[in-house]
Amino acid sequence: MVGRIFQFLGSLLDRITRLSWLFTGALIVLMAFVTVYGVVMRYIFKNPDPYAYEISYICMLACVVFSIAHTQRLGRHLRIDILDRYLSETVRGIILNIVGPIVGLIFCIPLVWKTWEQAWFALQSGQTTGTTGIPTFPMMVAIPVGVGLLCLVLIAQIVRHLASLRTKDVTVKK
Repeated sequence: MVGRIFQFLGSLLDRITRLSWLFTGALIVLMAFVTVYGVVMRYIFKNPDPYAYEISYICMLACVVFSIAHTQRLGRHLRIDILDRYLSETVRGIILNIVGPIVGLIFCIPLVWKTWEQAWFALQSGQTTGTTGIPTFPMMVAIPVGVGLLCLVLIAQIVRHLASLRTKDVTVKK
């Protein structure tokens, strides 16, 4: 019963992170169009559009925070593998799937907390960008949402690895 619940939650988390990853792909396409529009307006029509620059920055921020969780889930992040040849597979697995995610959580949990406070303040105060007046709350709330999703992926990674160690122990004892 508990295994089915964890399996369902894992597949749900996988679907959510995959959707956020696809969303960032669409944002990259949007950012390309906005950048081309900004360049055409600036250099051909000699009438620069201030929104193009800020929309590109907003899309870039969203691309980072919404893609990082699925990238971690796939294991496609950058890592230093110099110690891989010196450590056993078990030790490498513990470092990559338990120690690393715990360090990531130590960093990400306060980041979610503090950025949520800033986003909430931006909503309450009606904060806008300095030059164009775009409300900052939507882009500020993207950070705690994206990093919170990363926290869930890190927790799932730890639980999966511990469960795999447990099943290895059970098969060895039989």
